[in-house]
Amino acid sequence: MSTTNTVEQNYKRFCKLDGSEYIATGFALSIIIKLIERFNVNSVLELGLGIGAIADTVLKFSEQRNWNLKYVGTEENEFCNNVLKENIQYYSKLERHSKLSELDLNNSFDLIIIDGIDDNLQLIKSYCKKRSIIFIEGDRTPQANIIMSIFPKARHVNVITLEKNKSYSHGNPDFFIGGGRIIFINPDSKMTLFYWQVRIATYIKRRLRKILK
Repeated sequence: MSTTNTVEQNYKRFCKLDGSEYIATGFALSIIIKLIERFNVNSVLELGLGIGAIADTVLKFSEQRNWNLKYVGTEENEFCNNVLKENIQYYSKLERHSKLSELDLNNSFDLIIIDGIDDNLQLIKSYCKKRSIIFIEGDRTPQANIIMSIFPKARHVNVITLEKNKSYSHGNPDFFIGGGRIIFINPDSKMTLFYWQVRIATYIKRRLRKILK
């Protein structure tokens, strides 16, 4: 099964589960997988596991590709923590904590996904590598502002799509699917090239969205 089909089927499955009102969009899931593939990500930290849509999708991808991936996540919500084991097929490969401050400071991650609120977000720098990538799912301006205050020289770009919400998702079918923000805290040449590609694509898509409304 192709990566695209895996992401779409997984998203569709999670849309039917209890607590799915605020899961990451299928488009956001595809961007995360693209980042993992393109930049050879071997370690992921997700802040805000929710009901497990992102973790399950990424872990399935890593199993299909025989990718030795370390996945750590945080979640404080009792309901979410109770359903994660049932929702995530490869739950045994997930290292779960309640909050960021519980993680060993010896940990560092290639990709950090922000998909929720964590009062300890200021600690994130302690878990970054030199070339870490941060992906903020959806429109989380407060979290984005904190990250940019920590990494003022980072390159950041919004990533969007021209697709509209699916009939089975919780979003209004007349609205465009939500995306996210990619932050390269200290980009190398490969990351810089990708940044400009996304920035140009986003500029064009924003203009097209005005036409396609």
